[in-house]
Amino acid sequence: MPAACAKPTGSAAALYVADGYRAWLSQSALAKAARLARAAAPMETGGMLLGHVVDGEAHVVAVTGPGRNVRLARYTFEADRARDNRLVHRVWPRLRYLGDWHTHPGGRPVLSAMDLASIRETLTPDMPAVLELLLAGPPGMESVEVALFTMVRGEDAPLRMTGGGQ
Repeated sequence: MPAACAKPTGSAAALYVADGYRAWLSQSALAKAARLARAAAPMETGGMLLGHVVDGEAHVVAVTGPGRNVRLARYTFEADRARDNRLVHRVWPRLRYLGDWHTHPGGRPVLSAMDLASIRETLTPDMPAVLELLLAGPPGMESVEVALFTMVRGEDAPLRMTGGGQ
């Protein structure tokens, strides 16, 4: 996702940048993730980030929920990957899988060792770069702190993206 000057698509979006990488996160996608976070709290939850890549920039326009067969726990969740894979095939080519999102209720917006391992597993020759949206806040997730990360295959660690403004 190298730097370019594309405009965000669809509804209002916030721009995040890191070391030449740029991503737009739509307000509606973030609002849905926050609603899902509050509904699952104090358990962790998550889903997928879906959107487009335009002129080398990621545009997150939708998030999915966790699915029926997800395993929620206080400090981890296990996604329903079979359902996620079916959903990605159904929305392709209109929307593309860009990465994942998850929550840390009662925690900080910092990636854990398990988070890092999960992100690394996602990177493949067909998916050389991914985004990870992390929502952290109080145990009830009444308010959230947003952190967006990008990781590129072959790099040692994810980059925390800064921004969030228009």
